[in-house]
Amino acid sequence: MKKFFHKTGPSLLILFLILILASVVINAQDYQTYYKNGYEYFLQEKYEMAEQHYKKAIELNPNFENAHYWLGKVYKQTGAYNQAIEQWKEVLRINPGNQYAFQNLIGSFKNTSRVQSDEASGYLDEGIKIIGNPEEYLFKGGAPSVNSLLIAVPYFKKAASMEPNLLEGFYWISETYRVLGEKSTWQFTNLAIENYKKVIDIEETANPISFDHPSPYWRSYVQLAKIYRTLGLKDKEEKLWLQLEKVKSLPYKQVLERKGHFSFGYPSRIEVNFEDGDKIENWIYQEKDITFIVINGEVEGEKEKEPERSKIEIKAEESIPEEKPQP
Repeated sequence: MKKFFHKTGPSLLILFLILILASVVINAQDYQTYYKNGYEYFLQEKYEMAEQHYKKAIELNPNFENAHYWLGKVYKQTGAYNQAIEQWKEVLRINPGNQYAFQNLIGSFKNTSRVQSDEASGYLDEGIKIIGNPEEYLFKGGAPSVNSLLIAVPYFKKAASMEPNLLEGFYWISETYRVLGEKSTWQFTNLAIENYKKVIDIEETANPISFDHPSPYWRSYVQLAKIYRTLGLKDKEEKLWLQLEKVKSLPYKQVLERKGHFSFGYPSRIEVNFEDGDKIENWIYQEKDITFIVINGEVEGEKEKEPERSKIEIKAEESIPEEKPQP
């Protein structure tokens, strides 16, 4: 009995493995066959049959990139745009670098019919309305859906096309693409970088001495720096901040020189607060250990340094009267 087991055991195992392999091969042939048949039906414009075959291929292989892509094409041809969009999103989930699915996806959102206006601000406001309260996803992380973001983009583009120097238009295009890059494919991140650069170029060409904080211009620098840092592009991040320092040091220098403070350029850090309608800023020059208080753009003077704790304690000890023994 033992001899029989020793002889038949390995044979049964090999047979079992052969059957599994054969099943896998047959299954692979099946989903490829369904895909090829689907393509043939597509070329013949028999879209219903093509849809059935592509769906069967996806059922057998849910991550079959080409089947998802061509099923999206079927839906596009038949006018089922929402279903087409979902298929192209699936393609980008499987392969974020698929350029054809990416182009089809962004090309599906071109409508700006919600607004009929001669003012760029109308399209800008509608785009912001579509994505909801920007503070919710810019600073709290609760981003809207991919579709909502893609629907908003044409409105921001329309606003920017109507006013080519409209910083807010390009800024919101950038922000929307940035979040899409996080939620969908890195290809959106490339578009975000491109549009942040437009904001910076427009501002530095039209207004070389601006130093308003916060602003679309300032935030474009911040967000672009974050993208470079995330991508590990340390050199680009450093060059970006050097660019800002070089371009924007002049206004700080001029404002401080009017008050008799020389040899100061762009602050290493800026703190902004608002109090009773006044804009109160602290321009912090860490390398020189100096902070200037600026109210509504005018330098009020240097901020007093807080005394070190040890000095406070010494002073407090000196102020305590010596206790004398009771008679």
